[in-house]
Amino acid sequence: MVLANCRAQFTASDFDFIAKALSTQGTRHISLVELLSDPECRDEMLDHQALPKALLSREGQVGVSQQLYFYVLVRTVLRRQGIEDRELADYIAALLWQFSSTQRLHMPHEKLPHRFHYLVEMLEALSTASAAEAFVIRVHMGNYALFLSGMFRAWITRRQQRGAPDPSFYEEIGRSSFKTVATHKLAYQLELAQVYHQLADGFRDARLALNELAQTVWKPEEAPPFV
Repeated sequence: MVLANCRAQFTASDFDFIAKALSTQGTRHISLVELLSDPECRDEMLDHQALPKALLSREGQVGVSQQLYFYVLVRTVLRRQGIEDRELADYIAALLWQFSSTQRLHMPHEKLPHRFHYLVEMLEALSTASAAEAFVIRVHMGNYALFLSGMFRAWITRRQQRGAPDPSFYEEIGRSSFKTVATHKLAYQLELAQVYHQLADGFRDARLALNELAQTVWKPEEAPPFV
């Protein structure tokens, strides 16, 4: 499952990068000890405007983890859409990190035999899925819809001209999928119920944030690398 756990997986090199990037911005001296031991300090520093600039520089893309890279950039574009929740930023960053692997994009869970390439295949699979499997598939549907409509909206629009689903289809699938899973007991066990609720209510804002991010780090006019 995609979990809101990017911040928990930062590496020593990530913290060193943060400390060095901020030391050149006239901020107070930040020690690695503070970043490692004080979550509030860490989150405050991760919101500094110098970090996305540093990460998007040629030097910043060397030696940092995907978790740090995606978290900082996702957090930045979400805040521009008025979305301040850090757990939601962490979740969407983890989504981009995991879906950068084609295998993970097509496989909802490592213990399920299903491999999907289209949302319609996921909808069909729900008819024979157990309750737990249906939860996993619906979460994957929401994630898949957000990833495609957020990072490859131009591609979706072009395919629409040939009879493929339009962007509103992806938004409806995403909203309804997250709304359904938000009240499932497994969502509470995974501590993701609130994240799913936010994605159900604010799917469009999250999608718009990813549209902006795609313009920066992707080539959104191109087809996804997995089709």
